[in-house]
Parts: sequence; structure tokens; C-alpha cells
Amino acid sequence: MAIAKMEIGAEFGKGWRLFQANMGVLIVGGILMAVVSAVTCGLLSGPLMVGLLLMAQRLLKNDPVKPQAGDVFKGFDSFVQALLLMVIVIVAVMVLSMLPIIGQLASLVVSAVMMWALAFIAFEKATAVDAIKKVFELTKSGEFTVPLVFAVIASLVGGLGAIACGIGVLFTLPLTYCLMACCYETLFSGEPEVIEPVKEQAPPPPPPADDLRL
Repeated sequence: MAIAKMEIGAEFGKGWRLFQANMGVLIVGGILMAVVSAVTCGLLSGPLMVGLLLMAQRLLKNDPVKPQAGDVFKGFDSFVQALLLMVIVIVAVMVLSMLPIIGQLASLVVSAVMMWALAFIAFEKATAVDAIKKVFELTKSGEFTVPLVFAVIASLVGGLGAIACGIGVLFTLPLTYCLMACCYETLFSGEPEVIEPVKEQAPPPPPPADDLRL
């Protein structure tokens, strides 16, 4: 399965610009996601993550109907599959936590698989099982190492906000989903971003000598 090439630095730049241009709606959407997830003990975190990914994608594609913060709940259209994915991830992390050091490192891989599986559920309407299978198939092809590393870094970025008494999560959480949405579009949209150089326009020719206009 061939995918487009990507550069980690370039994708971080795209994700940051997307977040910076739409910071207000993304932060409020992130707050809604965090509050509802906390109240439900994480039960609804999966569908809400899908919703935030969908918001980021619509903003990236300049959807004429600009997303609102409440659109984070549109992830509930994939409620069953997102919930099933989170159950699988939680079980995997619990098992790996029994292994010192190695288990912690493996958990980073699980987080990367989860991020890409969520993207496939959000953008391709895949089932949880098919989304996980697709991640492993892409990895086996040898073309998905860099995207997996990118997802690990994006996940770590999302958790960095907790350092500032949790306040920083308001910024790093939605930024994470902007990063993933941009990376997905680069790899799978088939329409890589092309930035045309700005061409300098030649100055207009001087008026004829007999032209008396001011």
C-alpha cells in the first residue's frame, strides 16, 4: 500500500499553523472533550477524539461551514468503533504496564497505533479492528515508520501540557489533533500541499510623453 512521503518538521509546521489560525474554536472544543471525558471516567474519550480530528480536518480543508466547538460531539457518529478502540488500547496498556521499562516503551508504540487508528476511524469510517489492521499492514510494508514516530511525538506533545498544572493541556491537546489531521492529509489525501513562490510583478511602463494625466 503506497503512501505519500512526509517530513516530521514540515508536518509540525502545518499543524502549528492550523492550530494558531483556529485557536479559539479548537481550545473550546478541547475543553469540552477534556471535561466530558473526565466526568465519564474516560468512557467517552474515544468518540470525542474522533470529533476533534474531524474538526481539525474541516478547518484544514477550509470548510465553508466553519466548525463550532460543539462539533466535537460529531465523533459520536463513530461511537461504537471509537469506544471499542479505547477498550482495546486500555487493555493493552494495562498488560504492558506489568513489564518494567519494556512495557513503558511499548506503551508509546500503542499510543502511536491508537492515534492512527483513530484517524482511520474518523476519516475513513473504518471499524476499530480494521483501523488497527491497517496500521499493522502499513507498518509491515516498511513505509509507515516515520508516521508512527510522528504519532509518538504528537502524543508526547499532547501530554506536555500537564506540566503546567494541567493548564497547558488546553493548548497541547487540540494541537495534537491538528498535527495528526495534517499528517493524514499529506499521506493519504493524494493532494499534497503545494506552495507556489511569490512572483514579483514588473512595474507598469511609464506613460507616453504626451500623456497629460496626473
